[in-house]
Amino acid sequence: MASSLAPAQAAENASSASPVSVWLTDLSAKTYLDRGADLAWHKGSVPGADTITVDGRRAYQTMEGFGASFTDSSAWLVGTRLDRERRDAVMRDLFDPRRGIGLSFVRQPMGASDFSVTGNWSYDDMPKGKTDPGLEHFSIAHDQNYVLPVLRQALRLNPKLSLMATPFSPPGWMKTSDSMIGGTLRPEARQDLADYFAKFIKAYAANGVPVDYVSLNNEPLYVPPASPGMGVTPQEAGDLIKNYLGPTLRKQRLPTKILGYDHNYDLVSYPESLYADPGTAPYVHGTAWHCYSGDVRAQSAVHNDYPNKPAYETECSGGTWEGDDQAGFNSAMGLVIDATRNWAKSVVRWNMALDVQNGPTNNGCLTCRGVVTVAKGADGRWNYTKTVDYYALGQASKFVQPGARRVASSTLGPGSVEDVSFVNPDGSSVLIAHNSGQSPKTFRVQRGDRWFQYRLNPGAAATFTWKGAQHGSTAPGALDSVDLTFDNPDGTHPVVSYSPDLSVFEDQVRVGDRWYGQTVPTGGSVELATKQQALPRDDWKVSGIASADGSPPSNAIDDDPATRWGTGRAMQPGDWFDIDLGSTRTVDQVVTDSGTSLGDQAHGYQIFVSDDGKNWGDPVASGAGKDQRTTAFFPETQARYIRVVNTGAAQNWWSLYDVHVFAPAGPADEQPGSGDMSQVQRRTATLSDGTRLTALYNTGTSTATFTGQWGTTPYVYRLPPTAVGIFTERSEG
Repeated sequence: MASSLAPAQAAENASSASPVSVWLTDLSAKTYLDRGADLAWHKGSVPGADTITVDGRRAYQTMEGFGASFTDSSAWLVGTRLDRERRDAVMRDLFDPRRGIGLSFVRQPMGASDFSVTGNWSYDDMPKGKTDPGLEHFSIAHDQNYVLPVLRQALRLNPKLSLMATPFSPPGWMKTSDSMIGGTLRPEARQDLADYFAKFIKAYAANGVPVDYVSLNNEPLYVPPASPGMGVTPQEAGDLIKNYLGPTLRKQRLPTKILGYDHNYDLVSYPESLYADPGTAPYVHGTAWHCYSGDVRAQSAVHNDYPNKPAYETECSGGTWEGDDQAGFNSAMGLVIDATRNWAKSVVRWNMALDVQNGPTNNGCLTCRGVVTVAKGADGRWNYTKTVDYYALGQASKFVQPGARRVASSTLGPGSVEDVSFVNPDGSSVLIAHNSGQSPKTFRVQRGDRWFQYRLNPGAAATFTWKGAQHGSTAPGALDSVDLTFDNPDGTHPVVSYSPDLSVFEDQVRVGDRWYGQTVPTGGSVELATKQQALPRDDWKVSGIASADGSPPSNAIDDDPATRWGTGRAMQPGDWFDIDLGSTRTVDQVVTDSGTSLGDQAHGYQIFVSDDGKNWGDPVASGAGKDQRTTAFFPETQARYIRVVNTGAAQNWWSLYDVHVFAPAGPADEQPGSGDMSQVQRRTATLSDGTRLTALYNTGTSTATFTGQWGTTPYVYRLPPTAVGIFTERSEG
């Protein structure tokens, strides 16, 4: 008999009756992705500090999946050590959406990496001193034995699987080192490398494994000393994509998309430089990110700068450095939640499988952990066990379907219950929660005018799923972020989402008790609207918190672009560099340059001024330090001493090749032109903490130029095409 209820009433009753399913991993209770008792919804609202609010009507990125990499070592272990029965079992556990955890994203090395059982090899190896410009010796025969078979099996188990391919090095003959170890790409081999990609994509497709994404090279800013690698500068990457790889894939009608960068969070100007170049940007689909250094919120910062370009987290290994299994599980859950809360469409660990010695390695990581461990048992038969990475990935991949949209949710924050929420293509909802604290936590989940309650042990993770539409609206202030939606000429609507914690990625100026901030997408600029004069450095004295041998602070002011001051150790928050100008001067700008040492810029900075070099007061400026060259502005002030403080942590040294301080030199001779401002869209909002926000989106094809003021200090801002500039004003408190 058909229901006589109105559709809205029927939906509400279904939502009210639909229970909340719970799946739990709690290492302390030896519970691993186990189904718990269903929870009931309660009607009403429960405002409070221990409430997580989910708003399914605010949607963000579309998910592609969770997974890891079938490195040569991983594929060899699964494909040749395990017998057929156990190989089928582990593949089912990994990739089957119903009987396993449904992994749906694999990042595949193109050739050898630091995890290879057969040393260093590519698909076109030649004897030393020989070249193969026609790629006549190209062959994927190496992968036929065990790599391609496990990939085809993964695709059969999960047809929605996405595959990304990344070389750790081109063939040695294409490089200055004539080896897969070290060196850079020879200029005459640029088209050869593009053709190498095309041949690989076609060969894999012919063998039943379509390649959805490629990146130019793994970790282009790190060249390992004993395993495959190659340095690629942002300029070289742009040239390769714009003039070789992009046109080659397009000419051969290959649908594979290019992801830029494929490295850590700590140099956002690298991927943004690919977006800022109008010749490169059309070929670059998005950015591939690694987790090993920097702040995961860099994904959000880059998204907000260039909101049409998606983010993919493509490598983040767990390992013994994290501590015990509980620490490893906590780290993996942090990745699952933090990466996706910051716009990642994928979450990818490193090795799919390793042995009990964390190998086989190829002069690489000796402490990395696989998603499963393959080992020979006492009976002589090889078997596998699931690691904490399996269960952490499973808390997401088993429930978040490819095509799901992340939706808004508040969080109780680090040291408490952290979370992320999704709505699947079938309309079902998912909330993943992890207690990152040290004590049990009881919390409530509010969705519209319904809520449920749960208690989560420290270190435990729960995935909640339910069906039914959201009823009722989200209470004002329940979410501390705001979404600003823009309109593209093609009918798409990019979204910028801003929350107060993203202010660390702004360049900020203090005027009285107010802070004025602005983001500056790579390719854009901000500068004072007055003439500037560099102060002479003859009488300066400089000092730093530490110095490497042969890299004294004086190198930063010696007018030699080849010398630098460097800390000689990994940069830490609180590191400082002091300048004594010799006498009190009027100053309004400090420029620091980290030269050719990519990634050695301060990863966040503050500027202090002082009359005596002892009493520094509050900072006059702060910023993200996103590029090698950093310019810090502040209102005109009298000072003899200036202190630059690094506020970020990174594996790099903090290096300064050059430092300049500027003074105002009168009004500018002429005001800059405004460019085409008709293509700039403006959105405004006020956050719950009182922060006033303005976002400008340049939908045009040329740079838009305009002026603004920090209090009474005028500035000129240039916004590149397809980019968003965010401007904030907040009280000092």
